[in-house]
Amino acid sequence: DTTVNFTLKRGSAYCFKMTVVNGNNQTPSFTVGNGSVLKTQFVAKVGNDYYYRVYATGTPGQSTGIYTTLPGQNAVKHCTVTIG
Repeated sequence: DTTVNFTLKRGSAYCFKMTVVNGNNQTPSFTVGNGSVLKTQFVAKVGNDYYYRVYATGTPGQSTGIYTTLPGQNAVKHCTVTIG
């Protein structure tokens, strides 16, 4: 649901909601471009909605992309998160 770039304060967390449309129960793979900037965690699945949390673990000024991939498809970049 988040498609704009934003800043996340170091030590804080943000929850992404990803909705799979016509996915036939396919689970999206959720990842970040640089795992030393953001740590990811699967939170829950509710219907076709998947919730993932990211934790800002990098140093201020670092940034990385947020990506999802459905099985058999290319990764899609949703936004860039910068550590503030």
